[in-house]
Amino acid sequence: MMKVRMLVLLDILRELTDAEHILNSKALLAELNRRGYVTDRRSVYRDIEALSEYGYDVQTTSKGFYLGDRRFTLAEIMLMISAVQAAPFVTQGKTDALTKKLLSMLSVYQREGLKNAANLKGVKFSNEEVYRTIEMVNLGIASDRKISFLYYKRSIMRSDVVQRQGRRYVVSPYAMVWVQDRYYLISNMNDKEGLTHFRLDRIRDVRLENEAIRPVSDEGVYGEDFNAVDYASKCLNMFGGEVARVTLRCDMGLLNELFDRFGDDIPVKKDGDEHFIARIEVALSEGLINWICQYGSRVEVISPQELRETTRNRIAEALKLYK
Repeated sequence: MMKVRMLVLLDILRELTDAEHILNSKALLAELNRRGYVTDRRSVYRDIEALSEYGYDVQTTSKGFYLGDRRFTLAEIMLMISAVQAAPFVTQGKTDALTKKLLSMLSVYQREGLKNAANLKGVKFSNEEVYRTIEMVNLGIASDRKISFLYYKRSIMRSDVVQRQGRRYVVSPYAMVWVQDRYYLISNMNDKEGLTHFRLDRIRDVRLENEAIRPVSDEGVYGEDFNAVDYASKCLNMFGGEVARVTLRCDMGLLNELFDRFGDDIPVKKDGDEHFIARIEVALSEGLINWICQYGSRVEVISPQELRETTRNRIAEALKLYK
């Protein structure tokens, strides 16, 4: 009974106290009694001392007691809630459940302050298997074993359609990366060269295979020290391709956009008062062309020549639609 009472007291301190809301021993006794644990002040003091000795930051003031440092700060909880709610691959049901768990680490008063932030709604996908998918993919990566799965895409009728007539994909999993609100698996498909990306929210029925993965060092230039984050940063919108050095002439107003996208260390130099030249290393892919075209005349491809011509042709094709 005494050990359980101490845990109940910890719950009370966690839920009902913070630096702005302090409970004295009389209020703590009343709350313990309300929850069915009749005790006295001396026992409360002993329990608080024991909690403090164990490592909980129970602060004692002239007004009473409150729980100080918690596992996560208010700002950290806010960041995690925002990330969960912004992630389309986390279904609305799982978003609500995870948000509730995160809020439970705060006092009731702090939760009230996050009321609006914790009720934001956005686009959410419907694959309820996403947690299991993440766990199984991670198990494959950790154990250096191949995985297999079914892969789905949406049809024009808004239904999920299995790809390859239901034949399973078998891949060597290397890493999972979160890029532009999408969670991707970076892998190598059986009997194919190079790396392939799969959206985790479209993966279902993951199985761990007995076969060992193909070492990522077999995939050409990546080597044993494969850096998934660096690799993903070079694959715009997760379209893969050969990584090359690209020179762009950009409107000066896009300087921060390029730094945000490719990092502060990319080489840039002024080209007149209104433009700058940037040199980036990026995968030559459909994603890169789409990214360039969105800026219209504000970005010009200088080199390589093949990318310049491909981009020009893409713009010309789009222009035909508006003649």
